[in-house]
Amino acid sequence: MSITKARFWRKFYLIFSLILGIVSPLLCWYMIPDFNPITKPLSYFGVAEITAWYWNASLIIIAFGIYLNAQKATLKLFSKIRARKALDTLLIISVISLIITALFPMDKTIIHRVSAIGFFLAYNLFIFCFGALKSRKYIRQGMFSMIIGSGMLLSSLLLIPFPSYGVFEIVYFLMALIWNGKLMYSRVKKKRKITEGRLSFIASYFF
Repeated sequence: MSITKARFWRKFYLIFSLILGIVSPLLCWYMIPDFNPITKPLSYFGVAEITAWYWNASLIIIAFGIYLNAQKATLKLFSKIRARKALDTLLIISVISLIITALFPMDKTIIHRVSAIGFFLAYNLFIFCFGALKSRKYIRQGMFSMIIGSGMLLSSLLLIPFPSYGVFEIVYFLMALIWNGKLMYSRVKKKRKITEGRLSFIASYFF
């Protein structure tokens, strides 16, 4: 497979994962209209017979999308090996935890809870540290990740007024989707500028 085709399929998979992250809970909610996030967590979709296969498969697809999107950015933005290794470790822990959460749904109580907590904490810390390290060179872009990371942590306060994890999970995943979407858009925008710059140079050379 050529580099161009590999990049195309990578971009396709990332876009598909982002769309799936939005569509999947909405579709599951449509399939179970009496679902209430105030009283039930999103993990309920993983044990309900009508949505279990779709929800758990979606989590696995999204987990790989999260890894591909962040790993590519980490590789390009951070040259120091220590910083890259630390971020990669947090990213791998969060992705593996999300996959385990999908493979062992809510009825597998202990494993599911441990893996879910592992994902929420590791991915939250990854985004915050990503921003903190990036702010050394790009303050505004780094602050965006730090704000998202802080917001994801503060969203846990929603566990106080609500009896279920549902509302917290919705807010958490929305911020994660915003961060991933922004990260992917920034990378695509940068590549487009580089391509346009090369084309302008070639045009100026010949004309």
